[in-house]
Amino acid sequence: MYKLVKPTLAYKEKYLAYIKDWGDQSMTPLTSDIKDMSYEDLLSYFYQAEHDINLPRGYVPDSNYFFVNNRDEILGFVNIRHYLNDILFKIRGHIAYGIRPSKRGLGLSKKMLKLALAKAKEKGINRVLMVCDKSNIASAKAIIANKGILENEVYDVTDHEIIQRYWIDLSGA
Repeated sequence: MYKLVKPTLAYKEKYLAYIKDWGDQSMTPLTSDIKDMSYEDLLSYFYQAEHDINLPRGYVPDSNYFFVNNRDEILGFVNIRHYLNDILFKIRGHIAYGIRPSKRGLGLSKKMLKLALAKAKEKGINRVLMVCDKSNIASAKAIIANKGILENEVYDVTDHEIIQRYWIDLSGA
């Protein structure tokens, strides 16, 4: 059994193990400006982001979840943006997510994304933009398995990557 849970102080040690699993990889589901925060500061940031309190310019309110198994081991992380600004619309989308490296290849992304889409629908998001690097075939498969329809590909001048943009319609779900 898998579920999405809000980060709480009770998950601190499991979160630290989760981050350690990423090692030196530059790509984690947490942006570089928050992944080095203390866990307590991260929880405070998550609360502020969800409630649109003192967000930095260019940020939108969002909700953050740990993807856990029945032992409450953190397998992944999900970030759901409540609406899209220009940059999110062009190359970032509504949902960012990642499975910890040691748990990849088990089909967990599809399950985690399905749960994230249910949360997005609860928040009133009926049409979800999902994006992934064209080279990230596993992510594209998870998006397509969750009814993602490829709209187009765009070039991200910052990361020098081709980004695939998919839409998932939740209005009938």
